[in-house]
Amino acid sequence: MLTRIAALLGGVPIPAVVALLVLAAIQIPLQVYCLIDLARRTRVPGGRKWVWALVIVAGNLIGAIVYVAMMRGADRALPVGDERAAGSAGTVARERALDRLYGDKNAPHP
Repeated sequence: MLTRIAALLGGVPIPAVVALLVLAAIQIPLQVYCLIDLARRTRVPGGRKWVWALVIVAGNLIGAIVYVAMMRGADRALPVGDERAAGSAGTVARERALDRLYGDKNAPHP
C-alpha cells in the first residue's frame, strides 16, 4: 500500500510517505477539534472568530497549534467562575431557558 501511495505521489520515498501519513493523522483531527472549539466559544482573543478560523484552516498544523496555545492562555486569564467568558455556550443557553421559565434572576422581587 505504501509503495502504491509513493508511486501516486511521483516516486516519493516510503519514509516520506509514512511521515506525511503521520502528520495528516495528527493535523486533520486537531484542525477539526480547533474548529469545533472555536464554534462553541462565545469570546476569543481579538474578538473575531473568522480570523481564528482562517488561522486554523490556512495555517494547517502550525495554525491549529497556535490556536490551542492562545486559547489555553486566554482561558487561564479568565476570572474563576466566569463560564460565559470561557465559552460555555451550554451555560448561556441554560440560563436563558431558566429565565424564560422562572423570570429573570437579576430582576428585583416585590
